[in-house]
Amino acid sequence: MVLKTFFQWFMVLGILACISGCTPRPAQTSLAPATGIILIDEHGRDVPLAPMIGEAPFTVVEFFSAHCPCQRMHDARLRELFEKYSPRGVKFLAIDSEDGASPERVAKEAHARNYPFPLLADPKGTSAQAFGAIISMYTVILDREGHIRYEGGLDSNRAHLSDSATFYVRDALDDLLAGREPRIKKGKALGCTLLH
Repeated sequence: MVLKTFFQWFMVLGILACISGCTPRPAQTSLAPATGIILIDEHGRDVPLAPMIGEAPFTVVEFFSAHCPCQRMHDARLRELFEKYSPRGVKFLAIDSEDGASPERVAKEAHARNYPFPLLADPKGTSAQAFGAIISMYTVILDREGHIRYEGGLDSNRAHLSDSATFYVRDALDDLLAGREPRIKKGKALGCTLLH
């Protein structure tokens, strides 16, 4: 009887963990997430997040995972987004907030993946905690004041890319640059659990 009860509780906890990993968090409107976050570039220099956000009308921040096959599958889409929207003033950056994040690792990964935008290290995971990122490819779009205008996945694909996907970040950027609220403000994040 005790074993059966323990097993039932174990199953409930497992289901709750899956739901929390797959369900987007409520949108945050506070400036607080970016305040005080210091990232590290490939040369070991401190990079405060808040001033970077203030340099552009919108900043796309993607939480990166070196080990995740879903991340690798989406590298080309990230580069395409950069190529399409950076000429329109949108800033892009990725953050490695997993265990082992370091200047050396972000330099190696950014080069290997041919990223045209900064990949920054956050060894303590401060930024992931601040933005509620628990899944790789979790992405936020911030306005110049640091308000979250979109949060969730890059698109509705996980391991296999398709042209029929819902392109959450692309659509949100199109709406924001046109002066509209994003048609989808919270998209499902589909990736690997970030390792902390």
